[in-house]
Amino acid sequence: MVLASPTFVRAQRLVKLLVYISEKHFEGLDKDVCEYTIATEVLGRPAEFDPAQDAIARVEIHRLRKKLREYYSAEGAQRTIKIIIPPGMYTPVFQRDGNSASPPPVTATALAEPAVGPSPSPLLKEPPEETRPAMPRMALPPANPGNRIWLLAGLGVILIAGAGAVATLRTSVRPPSEPVPSAPSPGVAPATPSLVALPPVTSASGHNAMRIIAGGDRQYIDHDGHAWLPDRYFVGGGQPGAPLRQFIARTSDPFLYRNGRVGLTSYEIPLKPGNYELKLHFVEPIYGPGLETAGGENSRVFDIAVNGVVLINAFDIVSDAGGPLVADVRVFKDVQPSADGILRIGFHALREQALVSAIEVEPAPLHRINPIRIVTQSTSVTDSKGQLWEADNYYSGGQTSNHSRTVSGTADGDLFNNERYGHFSYAIPVAPGSYTVTLYFAETFWGKGNEGGDGHGQRVFDVYCNGLALLRNLEVLKEAGPDHALIKRFRGLRANAQGKLNLEFVPVVNYASVYAIEVLDEGR
Repeated sequence: MVLASPTFVRAQRLVKLLVYISEKHFEGLDKDVCEYTIATEVLGRPAEFDPAQDAIARVEIHRLRKKLREYYSAEGAQRTIKIIIPPGMYTPVFQRDGNSASPPPVTATALAEPAVGPSPSPLLKEPPEETRPAMPRMALPPANPGNRIWLLAGLGVILIAGAGAVATLRTSVRPPSEPVPSAPSPGVAPATPSLVALPPVTSASGHNAMRIIAGGDRQYIDHDGHAWLPDRYFVGGGQPGAPLRQFIARTSDPFLYRNGRVGLTSYEIPLKPGNYELKLHFVEPIYGPGLETAGGENSRVFDIAVNGVVLINAFDIVSDAGGPLVADVRVFKDVQPSADGILRIGFHALREQALVSAIEVEPAPLHRINPIRIVTQSTSVTDSKGQLWEADNYYSGGQTSNHSRTVSGTADGDLFNNERYGHFSYAIPVAPGSYTVTLYFAETFWGKGNEGGDGHGQRVFDVYCNGLALLRNLEVLKEAGPDHALIKRFRGLRANAQGKLNLEFVPVVNYASVYAIEVLDEGR
């Protein structure tokens, strides 16, 4: 019994959400399910709800995905039908033993154990990336009051009578061998009165993280559920005439870069005593090729200081990011407030006005930045050790795909729910220092029993970090076999002059592919 299970019995909000999206699915109304309808019809948001400013629907769908995985790994492990919500979608898929074969037309009897693919049209805030392959859609009877009785009865059979699914098989084994190469009073922007109150974001050490949208006038919850505050603690400067609406590369949260504070002197942020990691977010919206003002590098240059110490001389956003309209993040470790409890971040213009898009301050270990863990999925994942893997970010190029295959050879199959494939790169922001990078691969398209067939020699690619070849002619299928995790770890990788680990995935035959990336600071 899914809804009456111990996993769900104390999560009535998620029960309500699961019933809602399932009912819509069986009525053939998947196309009507989106962030707005979930927020207003299930989560109690008002009619003026704006999904661009409030990610409550995405956050709750993410929680529901996690809760379903928890159920199928415990009391629902023996069920024959699995209910999943694919990444990037808000509608359910009912899958028998992980297969996606075309199901028969739905009848009152067939509703007891549907085995179907997802609705073909997820409704997102921004156009979804192409996935392959598409799974067949369920054949549905016309929606009418008479059918509704059967639909609800069928839904009851599935959700309450317990037509769940077999959990993803997780075999704990040692990972394959992993090669290591050598190598004045601050201003406060008023918050919008109608905004929902957000809980504080607290770290394990008990200190609150601080996230501020420079020039922003409202709160925002990002893809990982982090709360960002309206602008505050600034000294000087102003906001652009209108929010930036162009496409912004290398970010999954473009809202953070659509405002900005221009011509500022500093931010003076009150903090509890402790050690912190500081992230400054930038984008150049005015100067650069293709923009009205033209220009580019050396058009806007300024110094950045923390507590009076200059950390970056002559900072140039276009040069640092590699172009205009590209999200750029600079990271600083071992940042601490002054004796008066204030962290002062200074900006001194050398050419044109200084500009910052967002500021992030988070508790961190001494001499190290916090671990960076990324899954190529639209929402975050918590692994078997309780570690958070953030939603896909910092990438350029490629597509994402979900082949609905169970990946063996790992205790964390959830990390392999989605891949990024193609010719792509990640510019991962880090502080100066040395890092261990771990890459997670699997071959879920090629190989015996998979969609691509036998496939030996069909996917071969290289991986580079800041120009250094980490892997040459990697063929995951040859090394690990189909649907089996392959983990590669590289130590002693250093940030480049722009404070990035630039990971490039370059095809040799067909497309490159990766599922997850971990970056750990080696500082002591």
